[in-house]
Amino acid sequence: MSQEWQIKNPSISLYPFHLRDDRDEGYKQVAKNAQILWENLADNVGKEFNINELKSLRDQLICYKNGVYYPDGEEENLTPEKLLIPDGKTLKFQPITQPDNQKLDGSINALRVQDTYIADLTFCYKDVTIKVADLTRLNPEGCLLPKAIQPSLGQTLLFYAAPAVYDTYRKLADESVKAFVQDKQPQSVDFRAEGKLFGSPIFEYDSREDDVRQRCHILVWLQENPRTLEFATSTFNFYLMNLLCSRAKIVFMYGETRKKYRKAQQIVGELEKKLPDLDAIESEQNRQVKLQKLKELLAQVRTKMLAFAQQVRYLQEDRNTIDTNAENYGEALTRIRGLCIPGDNLDFWQKFLDLAEDKYQGQIEIDLNYLIASQNLFQQSISTVRGMVEIEQVELDREQMELYKQQEDREKKRSRQLENIIFFVGTAIGGGQIFSAAYPLIKDTPIKWQPDFSLPLHPFAATIVWSLLFGLLFGLLMLGIAVLIRKTFPR
Repeated sequence: MSQEWQIKNPSISLYPFHLRDDRDEGYKQVAKNAQILWENLADNVGKEFNINELKSLRDQLICYKNGVYYPDGEEENLTPEKLLIPDGKTLKFQPITQPDNQKLDGSINALRVQDTYIADLTFCYKDVTIKVADLTRLNPEGCLLPKAIQPSLGQTLLFYAAPAVYDTYRKLADESVKAFVQDKQPQSVDFRAEGKLFGSPIFEYDSREDDVRQRCHILVWLQENPRTLEFATSTFNFYLMNLLCSRAKIVFMYGETRKKYRKAQQIVGELEKKLPDLDAIESEQNRQVKLQKLKELLAQVRTKMLAFAQQVRYLQEDRNTIDTNAENYGEALTRIRGLCIPGDNLDFWQKFLDLAEDKYQGQIEIDLNYLIASQNLFQQSISTVRGMVEIEQVELDREQMELYKQQEDREKKRSRQLENIIFFVGTAIGGGQIFSAAYPLIKDTPIKWQPDFSLPLHPFAATIVWSLLFGLLFGLLMLGIAVLIRKTFPR
């Protein structure tokens, strides 16, 4: 029976969200793959639908110059949030003729909201009734699914139609999603929630992949109130886009927090494996080896602690980003509620906000408390190792000073011994020279061994006495000159 179900005037709107800036590259630095959103829309979607305006999308954007991505063009433009040339208005496509001579209309708008690129790509049939099974025409080769678009923050598809032949709204929504997705999505896109907007039921479907770039999020809005589209003004579309963008950022950032927490836990495990090394190092007897091992352990632990602290800081930044986007989401939801009519029910959107504020933020707070406690423990360990290094360094320096002092004493002792030897040898040589100089006098005047004090000194004795006296005076003179020179020319 599902093959006979029919719908009137179906439309599909794609809202992809892609990071234009990358904080890891620096403040307001352009992400390496910032342009991939526009290129996939042009090359993949434009090719599958054979839309010339979409295939030449690069020529219609201020962030391109001569077909090459040129992000500086946004700063040079007066309204950088509106990316389409010349006036930022929606670019409409020429109607596409499909089988049975049905006309498919389309349009695209390209925006930049702060650090994010957003597109609003819509295809719709006017005054046409088609079978649900023919919804594949709105998604040829799965070109509107995340695998083809690859938005870094994820995307939402909004399907709208008026039921023609159907059983229940919910079954019609299920069958519409199956026909639209076909078999192009790896994970099944399952029903998650439902509500009512502008008098018509709206259903939410999600594949819930961990990687938001592959995650398929679809809203199916089936007309029950004939005035639904009257209430869906451009103001509503603006608030809806903000709500979906905030939602995408929250989901993306929460996924990033899981990655950073796992990375931080991995570092904690590596640090814990290093702590037992401290016991082994403490038992080392060789102080030089012990100090070297302590320094190596300290360097390794400090390096890992820097990486750990970086993950904690990123986690805190992600928490703040989720807080900000939860506020933006709540504000957009409040604005949409202000446009609602009696009987509307947007509890399913409120539940996501509750999930973000309670579970997501609560889980991140628990993770941060655990990591900060671990950080404090390891900082104390670093302080302990650093203290041990300082103590071992002082002890080693003291031992080396003792060894140096002992070596210096031995050097002094050897120097004194050498001086004594030099003095002895010098004295012996000097005495020998004096004796050899005076010895001929003994032959000329023989020495009388019986002393006669009435006689003058023997020439031999006088020579020795005068030699010693002259040597003493000459030595004193040289010493005085040396002292004078040192005072006059100090080093």
